[in-house]
Amino acid sequence: MTTTLFATDWHALIDPKLDDFIATGTMVLDDVFGADDLTALQAESGFIDYKEAHLTHGERETAIRGDSIRWIDETCSVGSAYLGAIDELGRYFNATLYTGIRSSEAHYARYPSGFGYKWHSDNPKGRDERVISAVFYLNDNWTADNGGAIMVVDKVGETTQLLPQLNRLVVFDSNLLHQVEITNRTRFSIATWLRRDERLI
Repeated sequence: MTTTLFATDWHALIDPKLDDFIATGTMVLDDVFGADDLTALQAESGFIDYKEAHLTHGERETAIRGDSIRWIDETCSVGSAYLGAIDELGRYFNATLYTGIRSSEAHYARYPSGFGYKWHSDNPKGRDERVISAVFYLNDNWTADNGGAIMVVDKVGETTQLLPQLNRLVVFDSNLLHQVEITNRTRFSIATWLRRDERLI
């Protein structure tokens, strides 16, 4: 198997956008990783055992959330390498914005055609462990007709709609409301969080 390093220069990607991120709480990064890394992530995401996702109170409600997920752990070798790069992203935010990020977590997500995820925050009921959310996309040749866009309401009240295109990382404040529109084809992504608790990265 090809070794995946997920080497990326976060400073080069983010520095020109950092002021806007501070103001709005949202940021889009394209062309984040190399081609071999993308191929490896796509392969792993296609052959893992997904489980139905549930809401924070443990219920399954497909009218609200229709994805299936697989949390990334040590059995996901490629996903673990991806998380290594995300830890570097956490260190970047700690150095530039003093965010106090201490750990990361992520899961693969698969949305079948006809499903989405209604408006929600990643810190429900006043919780604040998640500092920054990021969604990385694994979909080749995605078009507007395919649906499945993520919509985020930023800090100034503007709503941004973004397609889940391959090698795109959408980064936003975990307290912001966002949703996944109904998708018209199977949609793969990695939902990722930088947290202020657990191990120091």
